[in-house]
Amino acid sequence: MKLTIRSICKLIFLVLTAIAFIPNIYAANHDEYQGVTCFSKKHIMEKQIDEAKKAGNLRQAQGLEKALHDINTYCNDDDLKAKYTEKVIEKTKKVAEKEQALAKAQAKGDAQKIAKQKLKLSETQKELNEAKTKLAEFYEEIKAK
Repeated sequence: MKLTIRSICKLIFLVLTAIAFIPNIYAANHDEYQGVTCFSKKHIMEKQIDEAKKAGNLRQAQGLEKALHDINTYCNDDDLKAKYTEKVIEKTKKVAEKEQALAKAQAKGDAQKIAKQKLKLSETQKELNEAKTKLAEFYEEIKAK
């Protein structure tokens, strides 16, 4: 009986772990389809529309054309710049919070909490670096225009 429960627990753990990674896999596979400026978003959308039409996916092409219309109507590089900048500021604050939490854990000397806080800090620093990279890509694309 213990062996069965243990096996079920392992299976549940594996399923939950796989589910947790699905958004990351989706994002990694679709990042290339997201531009950082209005011009690149428009260009990428036009390319996707052409691909959908060539593949005979007319419904998909119609949906993409609506998205292109929205980009043409609502996309503004100044708004995107503000969004990317705000994201960097937000992530910088979160890194500072995680650094304080780590310092508290180190002051208490609890090895388990220290390890947990180091992991959280590392993840938050990664998010900050991604936000900085996106902002830098935005400036590069604007500069290249």
